[in-house]
Amino acid sequence: MQARDPLEMLIEELGDPELQESLEKMVKLVKALNRSGLLDVLLAMADEEVVARLSSMLVTTGTMKLADNIEELTRAAGEVAQALSEPVEPVPLSELVSSLRDPEVLRGLARLLKVLKALGRA
Repeated sequence: MQARDPLEMLIEELGDPELQESLEKMVKLVKALNRSGLLDVLLAMADEEVVARLSSMLVTTGTMKLADNIEELTRAAGEVAQALSEPVEPVPLSELVSSLRDPEVLRGLARLLKVLKALGRA
């Protein structure tokens, strides 16, 4: 069996209406990117050195830790959003003091204090 000529295969593919439509859209996109100046930015970003620098800036211990804990953070954010949407009654001082024995309340307060401290530094 003889191998097909790559040029013949390309010509055959170029006859496909879906491919023609896709290529037209791609050309329009590239022209729009060029007119806006974004094509130059994208080309500059494609430079290996730039990509390496961006990667080193974006991939930090903090971002990796965030990525590792994204499911837990999403779940916690959902629980917080739900808790904030529920009606709240005033809490008597005695109930407030006794809630300080709850380990979840203490962990929440500790996190809240860290957030407040970070906001104060900012």
